[in-house]
Parts: sequence; structure tokens; C-alpha cells
Amino acid sequence: MNSSPTDISSIRREEIVEAAVGVIAEQGIQNLSLSEIEKKAGMSRGQLTYYFPAKEDILLAVFDRVLLLMCQRMGTPEGTADVPLEQQSGWDWVQHLFKTLFLKPPVAPEFGCLQYTFLSQIGHREDFRRRLATLYEEWRSNMAHGLALDLGKQSRARPGSPRALATLIQAILHGLAMQAAADPGAFDRQEMVDLCLDVLGVYLGIKTPGSNKRNKKGERKPVAAVSKRE
Repeated sequence: MNSSPTDISSIRREEIVEAAVGVIAEQGIQNLSLSEIEKKAGMSRGQLTYYFPAKEDILLAVFDRVLLLMCQRMGTPEGTADVPLEQQSGWDWVQHLFKTLFLKPPVAPEFGCLQYTFLSQIGHREDFRRRLATLYEEWRSNMAHGLALDLGKQSRARPGSPRALATLIQAILHGLAMQAAADPGAFDRQEMVDLCLDVLGVYLGIKTPGSNKRNKKGERKPVAAVSKRE
């Protein structure tokens, strides 16, 4: 069966985006040029500009690829596939995000490189900044809605704004991800996941497995016993 013009166009555009991703990952965004993309994709300038009239159009397509990789990497919490998003627990998502980000490898090796490359561009690329701002706002709003459901069910939960808590969670995830990208051995990942979930669980009035582990392994001896031994 022959491919339709639409299929061929999609394939060519995908090849160009893949080539641009390769150039950025290998040489940095500062060396991304139409010439380098041509070499990587094995296409002529005319073919390139037929599908993407300008380099800016390719950059935006690469940016969209980063967002797609983020969604692919995250997935959804186990058991929530058939649950409408507006009914999903924020706590389920918190656990899922921490475990996925720090205990599983990225979907694509170039994910981290692309993510931080585009973050570094938002100071002078208003289109990138707007897209990221929209993405983060959507993430915060959905998370805040889920956390509000959880806070309403827990009598021991501390009073506070679900949106502020969602923003804090987002900041913790980004900060730890940045440290891990700079130094993969900066912290024990399982220990950090347990610690973060324990701290957030306390706020939400939820007892976590991580707190049980630390109580068993790191429980302090009574002061009297210590003094007697000394």
C-alpha cells in the first residue's frame, strides 16, 4: 500500500524534528542551524523549508516534542486509567510523580538535555515562556483540584491552600530533578522519595510507608539510656 501525501508529510516532519533534537543533544541549541539539521536529516534546504519555513518553526516543533516526552514519561497513576481526571486523588498523583521521576529512567536519553535547554531560553523567548507557563498552570490546577479532594477527606490534614501545596510540590520536583541532572549521585533516590512523601503526607494527614521505615531504622534511644551509658 502506497503512503498518502499526509503520511509522507508527517514522516518528513518527524525526521526533521528528530534531526534537530539530535543536533541540540549533541552540540547544544546555540549550534542548531538549518545546515546542521540538513546534514542530520539527509535533506536539502528546499525539502527542509517546505515542511518548516523557518528555524523558529522547527524549534517550536522540538519544544512540543519535549512536552510529549514529558507526558509519555509521566503516564498516569496505577488504577486511574478509567477514572475521570476531576475525580482523581492528588495524593495518588504526588506518589506517582515522585516515584516515576526519581526511580525510573527517562523515556528518551535526550529528555533532560532538551528540558533544561528550553528552560534556559524562556528569558528571551516569549513563545517558550508562554507555553511553559500554560503547561505549569494546567499542572498546578489539576494537582490542586485533586489535593482539595484529599484534604476534604482527611480530618488530620492541616488547613491551607491546595494550590499553594501544588506549587510547593512542583518546586520540590523541579529542584530535585535539577540536582539529579547536575549530579546523578547527589542523593539516594529511594530515600529522597520516601522523605518527600513522608513530609507531604504529614501535611495531608496521611501515614506513609516511608515514615514506618524510618521509625524502625532510625528511632532515637531515650535520653536517660544514653546518659547512663555515657
